[in-house]
Amino acid sequence: MLQFFRPRTSEHVSDEQLLAAYVEQGDADALGKLYERYMPMVYGVCLKILKDRGKAEDAVIAIYEELTRKVKAHEVDSFRGWLYVLARNHCLMEWRKKQRRPTDHHAPEDMVRYDAIEEAFEYELPQQRDPLKECLEELNERQKKCVLWFYYEDYSYKAISDMMQEDVGKVRSYIQNGRRNLKLCLESKTN
Repeated sequence: MLQFFRPRTSEHVSDEQLLAAYVEQGDADALGKLYERYMPMVYGVCLKILKDRGKAEDAVIAIYEELTRKVKAHEVDSFRGWLYVLARNHCLMEWRKKQRRPTDHHAPEDMVRYDAIEEAFEYELPQQRDPLKECLEELNERQKKCVLWFYYEDYSYKAISDMMQEDVGKVRSYIQNGRRNLKLCLESKTN
């Protein structure tokens, strides 16, 4: 079994410094130390989606390999948030590969849920208007992320706080304000 919960190393060096060392100088050790800080989060995301410890461990390794290629090609403002999205997308793709079969016309309930969530934010039919989607897009970025993670992905205040590196009270405030703004927006669109 992989050691996912080793003590943190290089805590005095910021994420930005370690990331810059890898991107600018090709220091693979710096990227390894940076990834090690967030392995518990990555493993948690993988375990939640894949629901299998072995597959989650394999995914953690595959995500690191993917990270070494992709991080240089992207402008990364918040490594933790960017890595979370990378891990989630990787695991969703793996999960879908295992779930879909060419002759399977009846998708499992979990798969329908994930697909419906993603499609609601990616596609809109020409004459179809979705007031909730429109209102979500009008929220500020922090409120939108918190509302989506809390209501659509069932993350706790604490988990969201860790992902955003914000105080739990601020996360609670983002969710409450986001909910209030959604309610006001929906009322204005339906009247």
